[in-house]
Amino acid sequence: MSAGNDVAFRRRAQRLLSAVVEAGAIRNWHPYTTDPEELRYPAKIFVWVRWFIHGASIIDLAYRPTFTAFTYTSYISFLVLLIIVNGIVHYRVVAGPSVTIRWMLALSVLDVIIITAGTAIGGGLNNNLFYLLYYPSLAWFAVFFGSFRLSMVWTTVVVVAYVIVCLAVASGLDLEAKEEKELFGRTIVMYAVAASVSLLSRAERIRREGAVKRERELHRERIELSQTIHDTTAQSVFMIGIGIDTALEMTEQSRREMVSKLEATSALSKAAMWELRHPIDAGLIFEGRSLGRVLELHAASFETITSIPASVVQTGRERPLPSVTRSRLFSIAHNALTNALRHARASKVSVALDYQDKSLRMSVSDDGIGLPDDYAERGHGFKYMHANAEQMNGRLHVTSGRPGRGTTVTCEIEIDPT
Repeated sequence: MSAGNDVAFRRRAQRLLSAVVEAGAIRNWHPYTTDPEELRYPAKIFVWVRWFIHGASIIDLAYRPTFTAFTYTSYISFLVLLIIVNGIVHYRVVAGPSVTIRWMLALSVLDVIIITAGTAIGGGLNNNLFYLLYYPSLAWFAVFFGSFRLSMVWTTVVVVAYVIVCLAVASGLDLEAKEEKELFGRTIVMYAVAASVSLLSRAERIRREGAVKRERELHRERIELSQTIHDTTAQSVFMIGIGIDTALEMTEQSRREMVSKLEATSALSKAAMWELRHPIDAGLIFEGRSLGRVLELHAASFETITSIPASVVQTGRERPLPSVTRSRLFSIAHNALTNALRHARASKVSVALDYQDKSLRMSVSDDGIGLPDDYAERGHGFKYMHANAEQMNGRLHVTSGRPGRGTTVTCEIEIDPT
């Protein structure tokens, strides 16, 4: 294996381990969700699985029964109770009333009570039927509650109840037959089933939450882009049209006034063209381009459109960052460049990317006239920059000096070294 492949393999292994640890949510004592709509689908599967188990139980009881009359009557009573409860839950799932986590908890508790009672009546460890029902019951508890700790605590309660029954009924455990080893194996499998389902269920929910979060981020960016187009590009194009119409009306007036109006119209056209570069160049982020390369292309577009020299300087090795993070950093840089174009009267601008081991510092500087005291209350640019920085758990700093010393917008974020 080459050195590059070895590094890539280690990184994938680290990411996988981090995902498993996160999926376990070891510190989480709370159920994953109490939303009835999110509970409805797994609850529907749950009740149909229970109908299957109840049907198999009826066949087992009817085919060549070997139980005593008391045991047989007890099993039938338990089965009827389970069918009634499952019917009620099925009605709530299918007919429309809300499904709550309390219903699922009550059903799990009832399952364990009846399984444990059936195990006791059937002879404890020698009952080879009822203890198998613990496994789907523990698995579904892990699915509904999601919390690794809750699943382990509930599994411990079930294991203790089962061990007590096995020790208390009939003659207890036959140590000469090594029944204690069989009991130990069964309880270990209970823990393994609960832990595996809990981790897998949590991992799937984290994946789904990530997808929902990404969709929300895209929706937010669409709204932000729409607002930006409304506040800048659309108004600039409208003003360009007015400027052209006014210039035509001024053909009989002084040349100086016409030149002034045409210069203003030209400035508006440049601003409009620059704003249109935002969605165009931002698309390169989601094509997989590096942040530094996209900013270099964006700065080149800025210089071409505005004739203001723009440069990008990078120090340190660029780290692989999520697309959403690169997109937010790009938006901050774009807004800072827009301020330099519209308000700073700058003769040059520069973008600096400084990669450290665990952090990234991005700065956009100009040599313009600086910012007014109430700059934060004007427009949406700085509001969007601060919002993007906060969503990356970063910090945004704005420094503005005397005329000629310009403005510097700096965003600092932490980077996971793995």
